[in-house]
Amino acid sequence: MAKPRDDQVFVKDGRRHHRPVYSRTEFRLGIGIVAILAGIASWIAWRGRNPDPELFQSGEALLGAPDATSPGAAGGGGTTASADRGPLPEDLAGEGWREGPVSTFGWDNLYVKIDGREDYYKTFGFRQLWFVSIAREDDPATAVDLELYDLGTKENALGAYAGERPEGIVAEPFPGGLGHLDRNALLCTRGPLYLRAIGSAESPEVRAQLERVRDAFGAGAESAGPETDLPRPYALFTEGLGVAAGDVAYTAENAFSFGFAQEVYSTRLSDDSEIFAVESGDAAARLAQQFRDGFREYGEAAGTAEAVEWTSDRYLHTIAGAKAVDGWTIGVKDAPDLEAAKAHLARLETAVKSLANGADR
Repeated sequence: MAKPRDDQVFVKDGRRHHRPVYSRTEFRLGIGIVAILAGIASWIAWRGRNPDPELFQSGEALLGAPDATSPGAAGGGGTTASADRGPLPEDLAGEGWREGPVSTFGWDNLYVKIDGREDYYKTFGFRQLWFVSIAREDDPATAVDLELYDLGTKENALGAYAGERPEGIVAEPFPGGLGHLDRNALLCTRGPLYLRAIGSAESPEVRAQLERVRDAFGAGAESAGPETDLPRPYALFTEGLGVAAGDVAYTAENAFSFGFAQEVYSTRLSDDSEIFAVESGDAAARLAQQFRDGFREYGEAAGTAEAVEWTSDRYLHTIAGAKAVDGWTIGVKDAPDLEAAKAHLARLETAVKSLANGADR
């Protein structure tokens, strides 16, 4: 039997190899592969320093509309012709500013403009959005972007504004609603319309343009008529309790995470108690019981007083309760103790009766 040949696969002599010569073809292919990889790495590095300009197109450009600084935009401080300007006032651009094209967005494509925020506005009855950008003629990077939302009712507009008003900012009466102008931002309502105007910088020029937008938007309040008056429940808090109108919140649905709680007005008091009211007519007693049952799911009975079954939160040990008064469902939650809860609810009940008496006269 022939002696088997030495194993040619496994090298048994440490790092020694058994190839007397190297193939020149292998060497050349190796050099070529290294060169190709180096070229790819160089291209990636260069592309990172020189990105495609199309990646920085504005939303209007991506939608096929010309940019505010394109040759098709209007000049001389005028406005660009648009198929649907909607409730946007004319002559928004001040001297030295130029208005771009108007874009509109509906229920089905709102995400195109404000992806990530659309559900918030849909919660408040969103119907349509008009968008326009106003830029400086000598510096297009300095601009004011306007978003004008039609939310169907003045209650929805005020509720959306209240939810986006920064903490510490005081809402002021605006023609037809509430709003504020702070730093480089203007937020205000007029009837069912909610306007957001955001400047690209904090500068005197941007501030002046925001003031022009504010004045132009407010000028339409007189022609809008009673629909721009504050909703009647605001008087319950402002006149009856001395609460600033800007501190009144409106929740169209799912208030306090209760599916039955709709069209709820509320405000937070200095001791962190929250009082609320719903103008509910003949359903007031039934709705009050729903609130009491809802609070009980998260707490334990804290006794009955002033014809109210009170609940103590299981974890926070705060007090909550609700009752029906003259066609209103009123209540308090997060009160620090029972005495505070009773006092807050009594004040709210007095305000309801005062409002009802005023309406009867």
